Amino acid sequence: MPLKNKVALITGASRGIGKSVAIELAKAGADIVLAARTVVAGAGDYPGTIEETAALVRAQGVNAFPMQCDLTNLEDTAKMARTALERCGHIDILINNAFYRNDQHYAPFLDLRMETWQNAINANFMAPVVLCQTLLPQMAERKEGIIINLTTLHAHSPTPLGGLPGKGGAAAVYDATKGALHRMSLALSKEAKAMCIPFILVDPGYTATERVLKDSARLGGYDPSLAHSMEIPAKTIRYLCECPNPMYFAGKMLTAAEFVQEHNLM
Repeated sequence: MPLKNKVALITGASRGIGKSVAIELAKAGADIVLAARTVVAGAGDYPGTIEETAALVRAQGVNAFPMQCDLTNLEDTAKMARTALERCGHIDILINNAFYRNDQHYAPFLDLRMETWQNAINANFMAPVVLCQTLLPQMAERKEGIIINLTTLHAHSPTPLGGLPGKGGAAAVYDATKGALHRMSLALSKEAKAMCIPFILVDPGYTATERVLKDSARLGGYDPSLAHSMEIPAKTIRYLCECPNPMYFAGKMLTAAEFVQEHNLM
């Protein structure tokens, strides 16, 4: 669909894939609601704020609506979505991109705090549930919209990636919560399809975000030099939002690097 006068809500939009997707959709003419925790530069562990992303979005000639939101707080998440609807009148695109970044991302199971589990469950799984439940009804009523959830190989791979947690692999809390989002997405896609709303999973793959470049070699995981550009998932998502028949991809999981190559997007 043409994106001019459409509104996209993107979580985790202060940096990384969320920021890249926001700029890419803005280039296509969409207004962008930017949801993230970081407002003030230097407040987080990585560069980037929603205000900085908003400036880059507005430079494309569209509107940007930065909204501070802590996705571990479900009341805050629901309030953000309702405010976005009230301010913009409609949300046509929902991109559930954010995940709970914490100091135990590579920790062994026995070291994981219960607080880490609860915050990850809320941010990685329940916040997308809340956003879908809040925004899907108005999409269904208008029979217009698209929902894209970012998944990961960790969500469905039978073996740990990057080694055991504590020895290079991601913690069980990440795999478990992203796995819940993955399965929920596949289940909800059936209901959303009946509402004429495509619900699609996108695996961005190993992407050179600010977090990956800073943490992968230092804390574990893969060699960051092997990561691909953030443009790859951003171009994939733009294509899905603009293509004439996104319903064709409803209920499917798409791997960004393969999708970009198949559709000659780079």
